[in-house]
Amino acid sequence: MDNNQDIRQIALGDTKTIVKIKKRPSMGYIFLKAFLISPFRSNTIGDDAIVNKTRIVLKNHLPDKEQIKNYRTVCGFSKDRPDIIPISYLQTLFIGLLGKFITSSFFPINPLGLIQIFQSFEQKRPVKINETLDLACTLKSIEKTPKGIETAFTLEVMSGGHIVWQGTCIFFTRSRVKKKKKAKKKDEILLKKQETIIVPPDTGRRYASVSGDYNPHHLYAVLAKLFGFKKAIAHGMWSLARVIASLDREFGIHDWAAIEAAFKLPIFMPATTALGYERQNDTKTHQAIVSFELRDEKKGLPHLKGRLLYKDQG
Repeated sequence: MDNNQDIRQIALGDTKTIVKIKKRPSMGYIFLKAFLISPFRSNTIGDDAIVNKTRIVLKNHLPDKEQIKNYRTVCGFSKDRPDIIPISYLQTLFIGLLGKFITSSFFPINPLGLIQIFQSFEQKRPVKINETLDLACTLKSIEKTPKGIETAFTLEVMSGGHIVWQGTCIFFTRSRVKKKKKAKKKDEILLKKQETIIVPPDTGRRYASVSGDYNPHHLYAVLAKLFGFKKAIAHGMWSLARVIASLDREFGIHDWAAIEAAFKLPIFMPATTALGYERQNDTKTHQAIVSFELRDEKKGLPHLKGRLLYKDQG
């Protein structure tokens, strides 16, 4: 059976609601509200539901230069070109907007059940640290799958009225369905290991301090156990940023670039991971394509898989 036949698209209303905010929301308030409303929200949604299109907008935001500097250190970015914002940092500007979105009355799903499974972003051009930015977060789609709900958001960064960075993030909410017998997995062909990346036990707390993502299961083991994890887990976006930092040093992300990544198994801290990647050139589009993956160094289990596209300067 075609798995696409089991996916049902939830209808989005014709009317788009625009919510304008004046500052980035407080994450402490967001987490408190999420805990309070969680018992009253479902992990699923009716097939005939209609969810209103909503867009949250924050204008005239000037990123914190000191926070960007610290982000570079935590995620392993080079100190070259300190006037340019790392391509992955711009995603952190939306953590508060996404938090406000999923805890608002117009979002129908339990905010505590969302797990990020995918992230993509495209940089139209390098964004400088002194640029005043407009941010917009829009509900893109809600899909029902046999395993649960997939919710996608579109993220946009604008400067001078033009989009300079845009991305899509997808969250998964597991439904309470009977588990089916897993199909036997095919043997994977692993990419050649290029680097060993150590994940210290305090990585979650360090990344939270520069991103604003203080989800409890990233901070301490005792809190992670409350969410069903045996240990604290590293942020998926930290692992992606750390990989991008290595790729940036190796290949250079200086102009247009696009990145997409799927988050697989969690990284329990501390950990030792292996980064594998390979580069190919597309002579027709003059683009370089780098496939990458981050795995557990001993067991080979995947944490992250994706690819980077950028302009080939050769």
